[in-house]
Amino acid sequence: MTKQALVEPGTIAPLADQASPDMYAELVNTGTTRLVRMVMPPGATDAPHRHPEEIVYFIRGGTLSIRLEDGTTVEKEVADGEVMHNGPWTHQVTNAGESEVEAIIFERLDNDVEGSLHD
Repeated sequence: MTKQALVEPGTIAPLADQASPDMYAELVNTGTTRLVRMVMPPGATDAPHRHPEEIVYFIRGGTLSIRLEDGTTVEKEVADGEVMHNGPWTHQVTNAGESEVEAIIFERLDNDVEGSLHD
């Protein structure tokens, strides 16, 4: 089985709320940081996207299948109240469980592959 990259070489994936506005919504943007809310129904898959450095707080956890930039997939069971920290990365998430997953994502826009973003 061959692995297919998430994005074309030399391209940069959009931010999560740009890629999947039906599942991600920006709550506040200070120019250097922002909060994003994610609500993902069971069985849903978002579009490939990137996050700057992030801290994720899972209000409601579940079973996630995360496809990484190189095409590999990681299965992750996330508990309610779990917190995770990631550096800048590109991925695609599928809610592989039977319950809705909800999270609040704090992003450092000054640590993004695109640099500081001001919309």
